[in-house]
Amino acid sequence: MVTEVSCDGLSPVEQSLVDHVIRGDRFDLIGDGVVNDKATMRSWGDFRNCHATVIRDILRGRLAPHPDPHGLRLRGVRIIGRLDLENLSTEVNFELEDCLLEEGLVARDAHLATVGLIGCQLEHPTEPPMSADRLTCSILDLSKATIIGHTKAGAVRLRDCHINGRLSCTGAELRNNSGLALAADNMQAGYDVFLNGGFTATGAGDAGAVRLRGCHIGGQLNCIGARLRNDCGPALAADNLQVDQGVFLRGGFTATGSGDLGAVRLVGAHIGGNLDCDGAKLRNNSGPALGADGLQVGHSVFLRGGFIATGVGQAGGVRLRGGHIGGLLDCAGAELRNDSGSALDADNLQVGQGVSLRGRFIVTGAGQAGAVRLRGSHIGGNLDCQGAELLDDSGPALLAGGLQVAQNVYLSDGFIAGGGADVAVNLTGARIGGALEFHPKKLTHTADSHSLAVNRLTDAGLPVPMSVRGWLDLLRKATPRHAAQPSQQLAAGYRALDLERPDPEQVAYAVGSHTLAVDGLTYAGVPKTEPPWDWRELLRDGTPDYAAQPYQQLAAGYRALGDDRQARHTLMAQRDDQLARTHPRWRERSWGEITKVTLGYGYQPWRALVFLAGVVAVSCVLAWLLGAHGALAQTSKTATPGRSCTVIQQVSVGLDLNLPVGTSLARAACDLTEDSASVTADWLAAVGWVLRLLTWVFAALFIAGFTSAVRKT
Repeated sequence: MVTEVSCDGLSPVEQSLVDHVIRGDRFDLIGDGVVNDKATMRSWGDFRNCHATVIRDILRGRLAPHPDPHGLRLRGVRIIGRLDLENLSTEVNFELEDCLLEEGLVARDAHLATVGLIGCQLEHPTEPPMSADRLTCSILDLSKATIIGHTKAGAVRLRDCHINGRLSCTGAELRNNSGLALAADNMQAGYDVFLNGGFTATGAGDAGAVRLRGCHIGGQLNCIGARLRNDCGPALAADNLQVDQGVFLRGGFTATGSGDLGAVRLVGAHIGGNLDCDGAKLRNNSGPALGADGLQVGHSVFLRGGFIATGVGQAGGVRLRGGHIGGLLDCAGAELRNDSGSALDADNLQVGQGVSLRGRFIVTGAGQAGAVRLRGSHIGGNLDCQGAELLDDSGPALLAGGLQVAQNVYLSDGFIAGGGADVAVNLTGARIGGALEFHPKKLTHTADSHSLAVNRLTDAGLPVPMSVRGWLDLLRKATPRHAAQPSQQLAAGYRALDLERPDPEQVAYAVGSHTLAVDGLTYAGVPKTEPPWDWRELLRDGTPDYAAQPYQQLAAGYRALGDDRQARHTLMAQRDDQLARTHPRWRERSWGEITKVTLGYGYQPWRALVFLAGVVAVSCVLAWLLGAHGALAQTSKTATPGRSCTVIQQVSVGLDLNLPVGTSLARAACDLTEDSASVTADWLAAVGWVLRLLTWVFAALFIAGFTSAVRKT
């Protein structure tokens, strides 16, 4: 039997509380099944009052020397005065539910057991309502609590705390219009941290609304459905956070922040499991939406399922620079936007598996930095951009110079890249271990010159007599800036004529557009394209400047497939492009034209043999024609000197005219007439020298082509 203790000076409520602690009962002034309305707490009468010193003395063992192991459990009272537990050490469990603490609680440097402030309301005009820096406890439960601060020091302070179990703020509301809502730098939690179930935090200032810098969480950080806001700083500041399991910022999670530091900061954070932001909405009107440079994730990062991130500024919308992701980076269906910089900045990111930017992944960026940046990144699997839409009115849509992809790259199946600089897709120096599949739906760039304004021009059918290529070149080169309507109008003309080829959407955005930068790009095999696309045409018409490496890479791919013919055609196309866009001197250009016609730049030396055969044929015909008109006669070594040569003898002389040195035996029976008045003989002699010279030339060209002496690529 438990003996109740009578304590002088205690009110009936306080005396009853002491008795309940001794018996191990829960002291409830509201009643089971009654939901407490926090708005009515301040209208409670004095019969609900309990002085803070009474609770402190109970925990110290002064009023309840032998408390029940259940500890202090109190519901529905007003705590009078500031509950001071500073430096207190006790093994008594402490749980307040639906209580009003008008002057809050202080538990700095305290060593407590289980601490619960479930559904409580804490506020203080000049001090943090909950000041618990360096608190050590087993469990800290602030579920459904409302804690309102009014100072820069914060509303809830848990800096350097050590919680052996979990921290639960499920459904809690933390507000502070002058500083932090939750300050928990360097906190250590042995298990999970829950900021979910309708958790809201509103703060102010550069320090952030929720601050978890340098924290170590042994389980998961669960922020599913949380709503964080800070109009003058980060909503969540978690630099160098360490979480052994996963971090969940999904299920309606929203973070609205401000400033260069970002709305959500995970710079240098280490996450042992997944970072799951499916469906989250991050916004920052003056800086990044997500700043996660140097982020380390053991498994995968999910930014999908309606994930929306809106940032502003050169720092980028979503920053993953220099991070390391052990699994996937999956952004399928995400929407990223930055009207004054990159929307996704992932330079030097390392991804152990693949990167998925597909399935209506929509990115809008601005500026020369590019809408999506993957420069110097390493991807262990595929880079899949099927169906993605990347837009940048004043810079590249995809900037991926030096990218390394172990498997395949897919820029296809509805892929759209709209850039406003020299190129829309920049893969300069990229290395692709597998195949490159490139047949985008649209590929655009802003024209460099503007002398033709055709936006909103409508016509019936197609422009005539302009060719398709010519009209599209005008749209590219002569219009002030990119406009969709002229291309759409051209596409409508194709549809009106029921023409399926060329595909109007593809052609309208492909032919003649300088949209690709692929110098240094390497890959396995040959890029897969669809009509009317051709990779050689794209290298010629779709790149800003001539570069040898893309052609050499394509030729190497054909050789690897055993297709030497296509390899030779590729290298010939390279030489064409080199002569067209490097502006060589007239001597080099002339020599290039000659070797192109006669040798295929040295890759088709059989052309010289064809020309040589033509010279032989011409000489035979000329010998026959001029010989029949007195240019040739039988010599004195024959039985009938002076007579006309037979046809066989004339053709033999024609063949003889092609001998580089000396004459054949045929000239002994039939030769040029000795009549000095024979004009035809003079003509045949002169033509013979020319033909012999041509024979020398074509023979030399054939040898040079056969030995690769004239190849310039």
